Amino acid sequence: MFFGIPVSISDLASFINLIISSAVIIVAFSLLAFTLTYNFRNAAARRFALLLACVVVAYTGDVALNRLEWASGDSADKWLRLQWLGIAMLPFAYYIFSTAVLRTTNYRVSYGRWLGWIMLALSLLSAASAIWGDQLVGAIHFRPPLSYLEAGPYFWLFAAYFGLAMLLSLYHIWLARTRCLTSSSRGRMTYLLWGFVAPGIGIFPYLIALGRLDGGGQANAIIFVLAMVGNMMVAIFLVIMSYVVAYFGVLTPDRVVRYRLIRFFTRGPVVAILVIVAMQTIPRVERILGLPRDMILFSTITAVIVFSQLILSVTKSLVDRMVYREDRNEVSWMRELDRRLLTTSDLRQFLENNLTALCELLATPAGFVAGIVGPNLLVEATVGAPHLRQRLNNISEWQDVVNRAAERTRNGQAVLQPIAHAGYWIWPLVEPTVTNGKPTVVGILGVWPAENSLIEPLNGHASSNGAGVNGAGANGRSSNGAGAKSAESNGAEPNSAGPLPHLTEEDARALAHMIERTGRALVDRRVQQEVFVSLRRIIPDIERIQQMRGTVPYMSRGNQAVAHTMLLDPSPIHDPEFANWVKDALSHYWGGPKLTHSPLTKLRIVMQGLDQAEGDVTKALRQVLEMAIERLRPEGKQEFVTQEWLLYNILDMRFLQGRKVREIAHKLAVSESDLYRKQRIAIEQVARVLTEMELEDGSL
Repeated sequence: MFFGIPVSISDLASFINLIISSAVIIVAFSLLAFTLTYNFRNAAARRFALLLACVVVAYTGDVALNRLEWASGDSADKWLRLQWLGIAMLPFAYYIFSTAVLRTTNYRVSYGRWLGWIMLALSLLSAASAIWGDQLVGAIHFRPPLSYLEAGPYFWLFAAYFGLAMLLSLYHIWLARTRCLTSSSRGRMTYLLWGFVAPGIGIFPYLIALGRLDGGGQANAIIFVLAMVGNMMVAIFLVIMSYVVAYFGVLTPDRVVRYRLIRFFTRGPVVAILVIVAMQTIPRVERILGLPRDMILFSTITAVIVFSQLILSVTKSLVDRMVYREDRNEVSWMRELDRRLLTTSDLRQFLENNLTALCELLATPAGFVAGIVGPNLLVEATVGAPHLRQRLNNISEWQDVVNRAAERTRNGQAVLQPIAHAGYWIWPLVEPTVTNGKPTVVGILGVWPAENSLIEPLNGHASSNGAGVNGAGANGRSSNGAGAKSAESNGAEPNSAGPLPHLTEEDARALAHMIERTGRALVDRRVQQEVFVSLRRIIPDIERIQQMRGTVPYMSRGNQAVAHTMLLDPSPIHDPEFANWVKDALSHYWGGPKLTHSPLTKLRIVMQGLDQAEGDVTKALRQVLEMAIERLRPEGKQEFVTQEWLLYNILDMRFLQGRKVREIAHKLAVSESDLYRKQRIAIEQVARVLTEMELEDGSL
């Protein structure tokens, strides 16, 4: 009995096998999408994607056959023949994947290209024969739950071809493993070697040979149990193979690749499999517990999705400990840094909130915060009056205000009495630390006082009692005469603000706290900007280090001369000066010593292009540079607005067309300084593309 429904052992085995086959499809399709998304530029990953596509097609046929009714013999014949598209193409996919893996170890087989074309022709011919002909497979044997096509006259020839392709491909993987020099690369190749044959064993149509064992329910149960075990092994080994392939051609650290794959697998395929299991296990009856089956089904699926995501979120820290292990503290610190960094919008929001509170405290209608950038002011945030930024830009002599503000600071703290300038009350924002014995002003905070403002100037003189609190009486007011006398005795500058007679001690403390908090925000933001600039400078070097990782684990043991050559004469892409060499070569694109004698002439892609360049290495380098620039060309009609088109147009006009800087700047509607900055970014992109071209292998 199964949910109150009588079932046989054969039916139960068929049902479980259906769920496992569905899981294989989900796993294979998910890994196919993952591989094409993150590793598309790598040849081995693209060919592994073809292998996964064959698995998806073959297992889709299996699942479809399990859902057909007895009267669907014609449909079963179509699905069985369509299934052969994946079966027939699998030997070719195996072979080209194995040769691509072997090439990642810097080894090429002499027969690789022409044998690949032969296998492609044989696989396409086999697929066409199975779908439209009777030479490979014949009439259908339709007896659910086991249905298959009878063997044709050439089936066993195809079986021999299938087996030979598997053995040859397995030999290539074994050879690639023997060429690994590090324990990590050798371990991954071992995983790949163990899992390599699983898809082929799971896809091959054994029923054509085992169909004669069709002796009833007991024989069917044995076949389904064997299929269950085989399909489970296929799913497991596909995940293992994808884990290995995920490292091919990527420029990110191993921990990032491992974490990304685990998170994708748990949030995608695992949840989808749970949903499929829930859908298949709910009995196919009209009502359950008095409710329609659809309602129970939808509720179950919703619960599975919600609880699975909740469990994944709760167990995230456990997954982090499993993935990162030794690097857990450093990764936690980097994540904490990511959470605490202030973006431009974060800073603006914080400053606007602070300004709003300050304006409410002082009963002023508008205010602003500006940072000091060299001799200029950069308005960071404004509140209140519209078009306040434009008004501030029209005000001159801000530098004089900054100088006066610096004089008004003591021990790194701003005096609470503001400075009057152009109708605004200005407070200096001071860095907490002291440089050369003097506090550093990092910005200014200003408000526009209303007629009934709490701040009132006293005849252009300042009180020495900065907060206006120490000079206040018990009723919160200060003596004007005392304030003026104090100002005169201390030589206060003109145009400074008077005391704050209407502020209580609590309000004065709040004002001081807001000024200090705003200044600290500007200081923190400036420090973070310096960190970002440093990171931008070292990222290209980090990428080159990641690229160099791909050449270290694999060296030729059979040809020591090749190994010594690679060690003594590495590719120029690994040199820290690579980006500068690209810049120099582009600057002399139409002739000059920086192109003729460029170290870029040692690139493998340049050497491969000598035949097309008639043996002229300079011409070959020029063609490679042009190809790299063309790869940066966005799709669609040419534009002058988007960032991608702007970088491409700069490269095209500046180097390929040889136009002058002033002409290009006018054409693209940018300043010459901005053009030079974007040109530097564009050259870095060319260096990145050249690196990818050098690392990738586009042969069959």
